[in-house]
Amino acid sequence: MTKTKPADFLFLSTLVRSRETRLLTPERIERMLDAAGYDDAAKQLLDCGYADMSGMNTAGIESVLNLRRVSVLAELAGNSVSAKRIVDAFRMKYDYHNIKVLVKSMGANVDATRLLSDSGRIPASVVTEAFISGERGDLPAAMAEIMGAAVGILSRTSNPQLSDIAVDKAYYAEFLAAAATAGGAFFEGYVRLLIDSANLRIYTRAARIGRDAGFLSGALVDGGLTDTVEIVKAFPSPDELGSVFREPLLKKATALARDAVSGGDQTRFELECDNAAMYYFEPVRYTAFGPTVIIVYLAELEWEITAVRMILTGKLAGIAPDVVRERLRENYV
Repeated sequence: MTKTKPADFLFLSTLVRSRETRLLTPERIERMLDAAGYDDAAKQLLDCGYADMSGMNTAGIESVLNLRRVSVLAELAGNSVSAKRIVDAFRMKYDYHNIKVLVKSMGANVDATRLLSDSGRIPASVVTEAFISGERGDLPAAMAEIMGAAVGILSRTSNPQLSDIAVDKAYYAEFLAAAATAGGAFFEGYVRLLIDSANLRIYTRAARIGRDAGFLSGALVDGGLTDTVEIVKAFPSPDELGSVFREPLLKKATALARDAVSGGDQTRFELECDNAAMYYFEPVRYTAFGPTVIIVYLAELEWEITAVRMILTGKLAGIAPDVVRERLRENYV
């Protein structure tokens, strides 16, 4: 495989920089939160390139947001092979999301088609057909393997959490390998930080609800900066977390984890885990060109879509602006 070079991204970096000027700003977020009603909040997004979502229900909002993601990813992926590798790495999350939906819907004997996403590398219809037929030749090898394994786990245990854990592990393994190839050390470091954040969450939730070390060991994801063996050794004492999770970007999250384990504010802890990824990008925010520009933009796009969903559905549900505000990630756009 040809090694990616920063010069391969000259044109695309310029394109992305022009798109960044339309990302949702903190000021616009505040206007959306303080808007008198849902329609007023939705109209704030027109200048950001979103379709008019006035009068829509939750399903309509989700449809528009999915189309937004799909169209942006397709545009960037179509520019070069190097760009497609990065875009496909970000798309993987939705491939594995679809596997989890299909496996759990089988276990519950319900139709969960509405929960499938077309934001992945593989169309949701193709994943569904492979799941139903058992013919998985059109899927990447890692997806085909874990699809069968997850079905087996659920059939043996009747525990959808265990099948989800297996799928998540497969996702992070493929994501990490793809990141190292597509974006080099920077992208790989980002994914390793995400894995550490996921493991810190797993530790905290397991300790909070009284799970044992055996469960934790089976749930932790390999590939992070923190050794999973060391994480298990520290369980279930939150006082040991600071010496185990040494990544400075997780320092705030680790401090909040101690409180969360003891029944403290889980929302603040979860939010700080998310913020760690944003802190990772701060030193490279003004890189002129290269794969880093694309990686940061795609992460920003995901954060933006999440924020839009939270604000608009919050407006529909009549949730107080301050309640929504405290659940939003820090935003430095």
